[in-house]
Amino acid sequence: MADILSDFSSVDIHDGSVGKDAVEAGNLAATEHIKGMVSAANTNSETGTPPQAPPPPLLTEHPLLPFPTITSTARKAKPLPRQRWSIFRVPDHIREVDRIAYTPRFISIGPFHYKAPALKAVEGRKLRFLNRMLERISHQNEITQEGLKDAMKKLEGNTRECYSEEFENIKSDEFVTMMVLDGCFVVELLRLSGMSYKKELADDPIFATRSLPQNLGRDLLMLENQLPLFVLQKLFELTSSGKEETSLESLALQFFEPLRLGKEAIENLNVEKNMLYPHLLALFHSSFEPTNPHPPPTPIQNSSTSTHTYRTFSGKGWVYSAKSLSHAGVKFGTKPGNVLDMKFNDEDNVLQIPTLFVDDNTSPVLRNLLVYEQYDRWASPYFSSLAVFLNNLVVTLDDMVILKQSGIIRAHCGDAELVNFLYSLTKDLAFDMDDCHFGKIIQDIRGFYQTKTVKFRLFRRRTLKRIYKRIVPILMNITIIYVTTMISVYYNKP
Repeated sequence: MADILSDFSSVDIHDGSVGKDAVEAGNLAATEHIKGMVSAANTNSETGTPPQAPPPPLLTEHPLLPFPTITSTARKAKPLPRQRWSIFRVPDHIREVDRIAYTPRFISIGPFHYKAPALKAVEGRKLRFLNRMLERISHQNEITQEGLKDAMKKLEGNTRECYSEEFENIKSDEFVTMMVLDGCFVVELLRLSGMSYKKELADDPIFATRSLPQNLGRDLLMLENQLPLFVLQKLFELTSSGKEETSLESLALQFFEPLRLGKEAIENLNVEKNMLYPHLLALFHSSFEPTNPHPPPTPIQNSSTSTHTYRTFSGKGWVYSAKSLSHAGVKFGTKPGNVLDMKFNDEDNVLQIPTLFVDDNTSPVLRNLLVYEQYDRWASPYFSSLAVFLNNLVVTLDDMVILKQSGIIRAHCGDAELVNFLYSLTKDLAFDMDDCHFGKIIQDIRGFYQTKTVKFRLFRRRTLKRIYKRIVPILMNITIIYVTTMISVYYNKP
């Protein structure tokens, strides 16, 4: 009993900072664990075997890292417009985690996958959409295919500047033709989807299927598969019949609605008229802007430990795992709406996280949102924050079970595959906790975890567990000795 009491007296009820040695130990454990997981994932991808659950971490719980001091100007409320170098090729070291997430499978838009052999079958459909569009507006609009090319020719220079590569192999006339065909296909597809969204007849084979609209939408949300939005806007204006009331942005958000991570309907389709989004992926990203943005964490005053070293660490150590929080008294629940609108109620200790649906579309959509944030520093890192937060919550399969039972994650795959999926989201992720969208929630959870009530609850749990481990074997030994003695006495009676 003395060692148990000494264990309770040694519990550190601190103010959020930890010692340097503890932090280094936690970082080392987290780093080695993640390296082992990545190595196992790469081996699985080479051998074709299904992903296995990662081994448990070296520590039962990683020591928390010092939370960074947040300045009032550290976070931007909204993304700033940016045109030049807004469309990038995904680097190989990111692509290797999930190659199909970044490569279109049905339609090529823009120069990165121009004339890709696997996508040639759709080129005829692009021309059909262009002719259909021109025929539809022929009575109200005198624009011709040559007129569209002349308009795109004026935008060619600005369009090329939006890409991170020169594409000198694509001559000017060919590039302009590509802009017309690809842009008109996207514009006409969105117009048809608007009719389908309003339960009207969209007279095209694409909308006679259940899967093709979503498959095309998934391809149109890939970073490498983008045309600048100003190109689409110009084509939308030039091919207008004069009867359209819905904006191009609203049509796009309606079309992408089935691909939203929470499967929720977009309640407000009003987009900022003065905001010139770089491309459709950026527009889709902006639609997740939280209805009630979280305030930044309270600055830590007079902190004795410098946090500059750790704030760019995107691994574990910022918040305890779901199992540990559950033991501390945190209850997990879900709420409808945007996946970014999570909430921690410190009065009843409930962490509410909107449901994240994991299906075949989740990985491509989420990974392209993440890579967009990585390669556009003006984009708010909403999904980078979500990836880091979930990666901290899930350490073992037990944590995943808690999130699934509470309705936070819904999926048709196994727990081990889900754990590996969350780990892979933060691989090579450049992140700064100064910009963490959930910084205030993390700070509130950490504060709750360090209260005396929670410390005593955890101490009591550890004590009972220790007593159970010591008493039960003793009772079992006594029972065995007693039974053995009674049997011996019974059979040795004279």
